[in-house]
Amino acid sequence: MKQLYTVLFCLISIISFSDGMHISGVVKDIDTKKPVDGAVVSIKFYSGFEYSDTTDSSGYFDIVTTAIVPEGDYSILLTAKKYWSTAGFVHVTKECSRNFFIKAKAEDTTKLAAVKTIETPLSNKKDSVTLIVGVKDLPKTELDGYATNNLVFLIDISSSMNSPEKMPLLKESMKYLVSELRETDRVAILTFSKYVKEVLPSTAAANKNSIYKIIEELTFGSTSQGGAALEVAYKAASENFVQKGNNRIVLASDGVFTSGESDYKKMQQLIESGLDKNISLSIFCFGKNTEYVKIKLKKLTSAGNGNFATITTIEEAKQRMMEEAKAVKE
Repeated sequence: MKQLYTVLFCLISIISFSDGMHISGVVKDIDTKKPVDGAVVSIKFYSGFEYSDTTDSSGYFDIVTTAIVPEGDYSILLTAKKYWSTAGFVHVTKECSRNFFIKAKAEDTTKLAAVKTIETPLSNKKDSVTLIVGVKDLPKTELDGYATNNLVFLIDISSSMNSPEKMPLLKESMKYLVSELRETDRVAILTFSKYVKEVLPSTAAANKNSIYKIIEELTFGSTSQGGAALEVAYKAASENFVQKGNNRIVLASDGVFTSGESDYKKMQQLIESGLDKNISLSIFCFGKNTEYVKIKLKKLTSAGNGNFATITTIEEAKQRMMEEAKAVKE
């Protein structure tokens, strides 16, 4: 099938050489909202057929292909100096405008106080021993004053999550949260579709690059079963429980992760049992969904003393993720 697509694409390229797809837009910094100059936007349609453009000083990019391809979701990669690479999917039509936000890498703003040198007798002679006597101007964080986090992300990677407003948005918001976490906070990531998989055991947030890599590598499965996945998530949260900390499971899905009413009841019982052990549950629903599904998911988060949110924009995703990390005061 892949070879067939490639052949068809080549034929279309020959026929429609001067009348291809047109994708333009602006790339901005997710925090400052300022345009990013020099960002490379690459869209891959099929194997061997990839088009890219570099943003100008206004953050503008303009991609024109040499062929018309079927309208649909295609993989996209955004890279820029001093920014985290962002990968996902973009919905492409014959003429479309798509804007993107990317996250700047945090700079090390730690500054040491003046160094004091003390002369100390060692081995019958005076050697200089350098001592750091104080640290000042440490970078502030939004999480100052909040309890240590033990966060377990339970990610729905079923095929229904393969949409621009779902998985790419989830990945970007998770990376933003990780960038804000303190070194003492911990993150675990489980994925579920037909099977449950631990892709990242509980890891200190000091290892940010390792966590970013796992997030970037999240791929899609088939159908999803949330009940079995929750059991594994609660086990992971229990094994890394932090006394007086924020022990929390964040389930991210498009809402379609159970097969019936009996599954909801079993999950509710599991969630209530977890709450007795001071483990909370929040659910983020990416993309639009029915009121029936929203009511069901809200009921589950109520049982888990957590939060429910329907997320459709990166700004909301960013805000909601930070709220999870601020759920418990010190």
